[in-house]
Amino acid sequence: MNSLEYLKELLEPYEPQVPLTELADQLNRFFHAREAAVYDKQHPEIFDQLGPVWRQMLEVGLPKVESSESGGLKILDFGCGTGFEAKMLLDSDSERRVGELVCYDLSPEMVERCRQTLGEQEIPLRFLSDFDELMKEQTPFDVLVTNALLHHLPDPLGTIESLAPVLKQDAVWLAGHEPSSRFYKNDSCHEVFDDYQRQHKFDRMFSLARYIGALRRILNPDNDPAEGAARAAYEAGLVKKHLTRGVVYSLVDFHVPNSPEEAHAGRGLDFAEMANDSRGHWDLVWKTSYNFMGPVMEDDLSKRWQSKCRILKERFPDDGASFCAVWSRATAP
Repeated sequence: MNSLEYLKELLEPYEPQVPLTELADQLNRFFHAREAAVYDKQHPEIFDQLGPVWRQMLEVGLPKVESSESGGLKILDFGCGTGFEAKMLLDSDSERRVGELVCYDLSPEMVERCRQTLGEQEIPLRFLSDFDELMKEQTPFDVLVTNALLHHLPDPLGTIESLAPVLKQDAVWLAGHEPSSRFYKNDSCHEVFDDYQRQHKFDRMFSLARYIGALRRILNPDNDPAEGAARAAYEAGLVKKHLTRGVVYSLVDFHVPNSPEEAHAGRGLDFAEMANDSRGHWDLVWKTSYNFMGPVMEDDLSKRWQSKCRILKERFPDDGASFCAVWSRATAP
């Protein structure tokens, strides 16, 4: 079983009227149109923990050129979201290497948030939400950057390969913050996480934020991204029965495993498997793994649990719940 088969079984009771990949694409559009305004608040992990990882990735992967000498790198931020990785590019030491930055996202609402995040810049900036327009680029890109994108795509490597016509033959790809199936496939890692969840289940049950969120969904369901996407999918005739919030999240987060069972069923990404599957197209040149308490941020843990995470990282450095990677286009034999 893989993600496609797993999700097809999950969807059967809702009688989908379009192919699974099309439904996932439309749900992502509906979901992120509503999430754009609150994305940054709902994903503190990106802003609290990813800065150092992205700075390291930029230092390792971004070609060493000076914009004053060569005109700088032409960079495509594909799936730009609200602009985190674009801002990392422009606010770090790597900014002097950037000659032009194009920010693309299929959600116009996300693109507008990205535009607001970046504001005025000295380098040329362009913002796109039309894929066909993106593919008309005359000058190819030196660098492709993505962040928290691949797990939303039914065919991540196929989507990246579709960008080949607008990438240079020696382009590099910086892929940030993706969920790893290796965490849930590692018995030692998920056993520690299960132990943590057992000891903190009452904290979750009586969380004030949990009840406030539930109340808001009841009072104004369409403002909740998952509820709004479910309603939009039903009204558009994409399904015959109203999707639950859980199913919406499963389709939007297409490759995010939430248990060992899901990981073994094929959900989640694995940089080693990606390297094998992309052989001849992309070479893996660097990677790092983090988040050894699954979706729980390690900085929020007590010293006892942080110590357990450090031990796991020392024993299984490649098996954190998230990873970043740097790839280079494979040269022709």
